Amino acid sequence: YIAGKVALVGSPNTGKSTLLNALLEFKLAITSRRPHTSRHRLLGVRSGSGYQVAFLDTPGFMRKPKDLLDRHMHSRLRDALDEADLIILVVETGHRDPIEERLIHLLRESTQPTILVINKIDLIRKPSILPIIERYMAYGFFQEIIPVSAKSTDGTDILLERIISYLPRRSEIYALDTLTDRPERFLVEEIVLEQLFRLYGQEIPYDTAVEVQDFVEGHATDGGKDLIRVLIYVNKASQKRILIGHKGNALKQVGMESRRHIEVMLDRPVFLELWVKVRNDWRQDQEFLRELGYQTV
Repeated sequence: YIAGKVALVGSPNTGKSTLLNALLEFKLAITSRRPHTSRHRLLGVRSGSGYQVAFLDTPGFMRKPKDLLDRHMHSRLRDALDEADLIILVVETGHRDPIEERLIHLLRESTQPTILVINKIDLIRKPSILPIIERYMAYGFFQEIIPVSAKSTDGTDILLERIISYLPRRSEIYALDTLTDRPERFLVEEIVLEQLFRLYGQEIPYDTAVEVQDFVEGHATDGGKDLIRVLIYVNKASQKRILIGHKGNALKQVGMESRRHIEVMLDRPVFLELWVKVRNDWRQDQEFLRELGYQTV
């Protein structure tokens, strides 16, 4: 039997979470076009005939954390590198940046094998792929370089085969029916955060935090639906007004989209309530961040 842990790392917005979902064949991780959508390390487990792969999706690597929340995200990436049997570095086809160079320098110090995944090949012409591969081959320490499109799942089957080939022979790490170690409450919070990133502008999503206040399965007063109450924190009163929108229409849209995705994830109907509260400078509030499940050291 083959089993191991695989860290998915990369610069912000390279498609790590989309790749995780493609490899799991299940939408576990939240995604958006904006960088730093993922704030936690997320475990996703795929078990098959004779193998188990435990993927560790990480926040995008940042050159210099700006606040306590950034420090949490940076720390979770380093934890995953220490824990993994194999590292997958996810890069984009279009460009390299100083953040990516810093991450590659960090990975050179690692003793684990590293596979480079060139993501988003659906966005370029196939003849352009070879020069990109040659550019990364020049670093001289990647075990393999594999082009994929996580969005269309092109190349993900080959990638999974190669990942399994690098993992150690051992018994399974998790029960065979495990998908993740995160509770349903956490996944609900992530879905609401995803919709905030998808439906609002540049500033608002980064200044929001999401917390499930109540989660009652099969609530009798709501026709047997799960009752879920979610509190959305923002930094300023002006952000609260934007988040709620005219006559509450903006927040209603977040609620409708979130409920739809939550019901798919839980495979049962839910009654979802969203509330907005101002909490000034919460990204620098160590006690509050710990209450939300962020480790700040």
